[in-house]
Amino acid sequence: MAFPSLRPTQRDREYKKVTQQLRDRVVLEYIINDKSHRWLDEHVLKLDPNYSRGYMSMGLLHFIGLWDEHKGLYGSKSAEEVIDILLKQNQKEFKPIVDSLVRQQNQLYSDDSFDLFTINESVPPLFKKLGKSQYSDGVRIDKEYHRYFNPLDSKYHVKRGTARKIKILFNNSIYDAEYRYEDQTNKSIELQSIRFRKELKQAFMKVFAEPIGSFNIYVGADLKHFVFEIVPQNFYEDNDEEYPEGAIAFRLHKVRERNPAVIKKAKQIFFKNYKRLFCEVCGFDFQKVYGNRGSDFIEGHHKRLISEMTEGEKTKVEDIALVCSNCHRMLHRSPALKIDELQVIIDRKRGS
Repeated sequence: MAFPSLRPTQRDREYKKVTQQLRDRVVLEYIINDKSHRWLDEHVLKLDPNYSRGYMSMGLLHFIGLWDEHKGLYGSKSAEEVIDILLKQNQKEFKPIVDSLVRQQNQLYSDDSFDLFTINESVPPLFKKLGKSQYSDGVRIDKEYHRYFNPLDSKYHVKRGTARKIKILFNNSIYDAEYRYEDQTNKSIELQSIRFRKELKQAFMKVFAEPIGSFNIYVGADLKHFVFEIVPQNFYEDNDEEYPEGAIAFRLHKVRERNPAVIKKAKQIFFKNYKRLFCEVCGFDFQKVYGNRGSDFIEGHHKRLISEMTEGEKTKVEDIALVCSNCHRMLHRSPALKIDELQVIIDRKRGS
């Protein structure tokens, strides 16, 4: 049976958010094992299918050029047989699919691939203030994060007194490190940490001349890959110049009212699916960074600008995106951007 021609789209948002290893698994499960988009989102990409509804898998498959006519086409054949068929039919056109199947079959994935440092947005970031230990040893993992970074049911789990080798992406370079579960004499003490090697300690000293600042720790494609992201600092604290403020001004504006009920409903549905609130563009979680002060805090962004709506026009919950304050301002800054357009900018910066 001939394999239909590929029909790739230009939208690459979903494709870029998924690592190469997961993309390849999605391709194999789709064309050989006849799996649906919702199944792929849940079992391969580990998303809540009731919320994602298969759109993540569908988007990346469409970008590659795979559509309904390709689904389960060779369900009775092995990956090797499919590769042979595609090569004989059109080696040039089907090269992306062949390469994908070959990588999947032979597990040709490097630990140093930047793809493996794609941030897993389902795991909240760990906010850490800089300390001298980053210059000499590493970083202690807060106890409430042990379940995220060293879960008992994971193949990556390390027992007390043992460690696993990991890779860390910091300041656009990759470093070797290890995740260690310390063997305390007092067994009631739970101490887990990421131990740095010489190169990463030196990198911290170069980036932070003094132990002042902060950084976030993210999980990458798996628990062998972590991302350390520097949190921008306020550089204006030592500026003593003063500027007059407080003059009273009266301004008259004609504005269109926003209905807060739709924002509230969007937050309720989002929390029901993800068990937390975070920015749909950059992943920022106010509660994880600010504790109780950030609880239940997120801003609602109308995907269609209020200024473009006519009086009496209604907004649905799916017309609302939940975003952090920074992303919200960037979306509305002239010229206004759509959610996926701002996401592309952030993804490019993270991958650069």
